[in-house]
Amino acid sequence: MGAFCKSDRERIFSWRTVSLIREFMEKEDITIGEKSAEVWLGRDTRPSGESLLRAAEIVVGSILGSVAIDIGILTTPQLHWMVRAKNKSLKATENYYFDNMSASFRFLIDLIPMSGNNELEMSKLLVDGANGVGGQKIEELRGSLTNLDLEIRNTGRDGGVLNESVGADLCRKKRFCL
Repeated sequence: MGAFCKSDRERIFSWRTVSLIREFMEKEDITIGEKSAEVWLGRDTRPSGESLLRAAEIVVGSILGSVAIDIGILTTPQLHWMVRAKNKSLKATENYYFDNMSASFRFLIDLIPMSGNNELEMSKLLVDGANGVGGQKIEELRGSLTNLDLEIRNTGRDGGVLNESVGADLCRKKRFCL
């Protein structure tokens, strides 16, 4: 564990976390080791993401019968959707998530009434990625969203700082939205 912890304080935190989980399992009478359990872990693009992932893997691995599955860099909604799909024995991949979301989006677009000339009038859709994983993932999804004028700002690829004067942070602090 010490290979990626930066300080004794972090080592103590990691072991304290393991201890708290074990105490919780005992208190709630959760049997350890009878069944195997998968814990799916995702992370965002913050510099701390990798070390937090490794710490979570240690905590999960300390529980007999459990295994941590690193499913990569994802948005929180993607991780939630994939865990739900896995629990329902459905396909639980990022590509299937994109297929599902783009099909749902197309279905919603089809509900918009046509204009008088039988054409769908749509404005540009502006997405602020807040320099995080969301901007990168919407870029991946863009290819599945046909006939959509999509402008993506603050993807994080240009070195912007996550949530700094962009996205919801900009709206909340400055009372200004694009």
